Amino acid sequence: MRQRPLILLTAAVLAAHVALLAGPGMQEIWRTARITGSSPQELRFETRQIAPEPPAPPAPETPRTTAAPAAPKPAKPKPPPPKALPQKAPPEQAPDSLAVLGPTPQAPKPRTTALDGLLSGDGPGDSAAGAQGDTATTASDAQSSSDAGQPAASAGGESSSTGDGEAPASAKSSDEPPAPVGIGSPGYSGPMPPVRVPPSAHLEFEAKGSAKGFQYSAKAQLSFKTDGLTYQARQEVSAFLVGSRSQTSTGRITPHGLSPQRFGDKARSERAAHVDVDKGQITYSGNDEPQAASAGVQDRLSIFLQLSSMIAAGPERYPPGTLIHINVTSARTTDVWTFAVDGPETLELPAGSRQTIRLTRQPRKRYDQVAHLWIDPAMQYLPVRIRISQANGDFADLQLQSATVEKASP
Repeated sequence: MRQRPLILLTAAVLAAHVALLAGPGMQEIWRTARITGSSPQELRFETRQIAPEPPAPPAPETPRTTAAPAAPKPAKPKPPPPKALPQKAPPEQAPDSLAVLGPTPQAPKPRTTALDGLLSGDGPGDSAAGAQGDTATTASDAQSSSDAGQPAASAGGESSSTGDGEAPASAKSSDEPPAPVGIGSPGYSGPMPPVRVPPSAHLEFEAKGSAKGFQYSAKAQLSFKTDGLTYQARQEVSAFLVGSRSQTSTGRITPHGLSPQRFGDKARSERAAHVDVDKGQITYSGNDEPQAASAGVQDRLSIFLQLSSMIAAGPERYPPGTLIHINVTSARTTDVWTFAVDGPETLELPAGSRQTIRLTRQPRKRYDQVAHLWIDPAMQYLPVRIRISQANGDFADLQLQSATVEKASP
């Protein structure tokens, strides 16, 4: 009986619950629970489609107003073209000579010594001092160098009474006189002088001078050997801490004096000229342009011995004022040299007092050297002193120190 009231109470509670759950408020609660997942067994997701808002209507376009084009500015008149100034002619270059510094420079050149300038003279930049080792070379240095590449068509004459010819127009310059006619030039047909070739001899010189501000002292020697048919000549100059240089001349003895066949000029290497009088041509080992020549042509060493031979044969033929023109070849080209006979002069030399005859090589071009030569009649008219002067003040002075001369043939 006690359980009956408990059962009734339980039934009443259940009924109350049913009433609550069935009410309209509870349905909303269950719906919310299903969305939020408060009831895991009935958890569901709902999706909603949200339609995008319609785009705003485009704003009406306002018509563009185009500005009227600006009126073109009047074009400025073009200035007149500048007047062409007259072009100045490039400064005239001085002819190559021993007094002119070397070209410029292009490819580096091998190192040179002071003696290269003393004896060379075939190109610009050579020094006057080159005369110290070469009695024939000394007088020729600048003249030959300044005419390198010039045609050898300047023919030759012998003395002041001989007519002077002219070089071709291509060989002339506005500031220099035409080359004179010289013995040994191509086509020369003038008289050939009588000669008396000196006997074999060996000469030693004391040389002093200045080259580009460098004061130097050197030793030079000249040897000449002949058997009456052929000859050999050699000169060499050497200086302490400077080096040495030599020149040689070999050839025949003819009724008109020395006839060179080969001339050599050697420092580090040798350059040579080969003379063929029969063919009338001189060729060079350095592939320089061949030059034309004729009988009587000399080289830069034989020229001094030839002058001795000419004056020894007849001193009366060469009074003061006489001019002697001879075509001379170096190891690269030819040129006509002119010597003037100055007259007698007494010299005091390391070898003693000498009664001499002085000859002067006259410069023809602006930078040519001035050379003085003294020959001694008591020594078969061989040279006893040579002095070379440059336009820039450089000079070389060779004075006889000792001599060995064989007796002349009767």
